[in-house]
Amino acid sequence: MTIQDLQDELRSQVRARIARGDLTGSELARDAGFPQGHLSNFLNSRRGLSLESMDRLLRALKVGVLDLVSDEELQQRAPPRGEVEPVAVVSAENAALARFRADQVLEMRSFNAAFLRRLKPRVAVDRSDWQRFVLVRLDGRSASGMFSFAVGATLLVDRHYSSLQPYRRMHPNLYAVQIAERCVAAYISLCDNCLVLRPHGADPQVEIVRLARGRSYADYVIGRVCHVGLEV
Repeated sequence: MTIQDLQDELRSQVRARIARGDLTGSELARDAGFPQGHLSNFLNSRRGLSLESMDRLLRALKVGVLDLVSDEELQQRAPPRGEVEPVAVVSAENAALARFRADQVLEMRSFNAAFLRRLKPRVAVDRSDWQRFVLVRLDGRSASGMFSFAVGATLLVDRHYSSLQPYRRMHPNLYAVQIAERCVAAYISLCDNCLVLRPHGADPQVEIVRLARGRSYADYVIGRVCHVGLEV
């Protein structure tokens, strides 16, 4: 559906409401802040509306853009109910590989496809060739110490999110981070040429990792943790 299609549907709906006596053209023009001739030209298909003018008209009508889209169109574009997407489970030591061989995949698990599609990527380095979502199974070494999760816990990691920009305003991101041969889950920040890792939880202890020459913080970030699964 194009902008023109939306404007045609908006025009049709306004005409129908005026014909039913729900509103008048002069009232609508006043509420939207338009000259009446401006609205009349639109309704008579003599002109279109800018996006700003279209927003003003929608607000005056108290409707949204989705109210201009037919149920059939919405159904066609919505993912089928219950649609799932397979995500590979890998060990912590393989979590930073761009792609995985069959022998490096421990198992496949299904995630709701609509949930995965809602997640927004934000890269600090180009990872277009990386498999985006992966489940990292923490082993004894990665799940111990200051970054404590249960052994066997799985982290759903969006590896197309390597930026330090918060995903949600005022909420720090939890990252999967590759430190030497460990994969740890931590909140991270930069201080001079060091990466500061803060654990998930109330523990005030931090770990400081000096960035290697020629490497940026993004080289250590596997991705943003967007779901944690615990086996009980």
